[in-house]
Amino acid sequence: MPSDRAIRISTFIFGLVFTAIVVLGYLPGINAPVHQHHGGGEAGEHLLMGLYTISLLDDVTHGLTALVLLIAAAVSAKACRAALAFFGSYYAMDAAIYIITGILKGDPLGSNLKLNLPHVIFSSIMLTLACRGRTSVPKVAATA
Repeated sequence: MPSDRAIRISTFIFGLVFTAIVVLGYLPGINAPVHQHHGGGEAGEHLLMGLYTISLLDDVTHGLTALVLLIAAAVSAKACRAALAFFGSYYAMDAAIYIITGILKGDPLGSNLKLNLPHVIFSSIMLTLACRGRTSVPKVAATA
């Protein structure tokens, strides 16, 4: 079971990671022009490190995630678990929606999974941290 200190440190690190994701999107030379049209994309998008299409909505979502995680890390382990559970669930659902949509559209499976891999990994770790070792979760009684 992760200690309260480990949960708070992990949440702080996730907050820094999401902050870095937003900041990286605005560093010249790492991306296609920020929020300008690029080949294959729509207006208001940029390619993060030439791999991931990032919109202004993505920047706001990642920035809000960073802000909430950093605040939670400063407040308490309980706040961290709540924030990790919420955003872990959000990013898991986001990945599932885009993976299923890609399959239905006939996108190549390998590139579809690669594109969504960061959200799959992040959400898995966040949900594991939020839920692992919780003693307040009621145990299911055995039925006979």
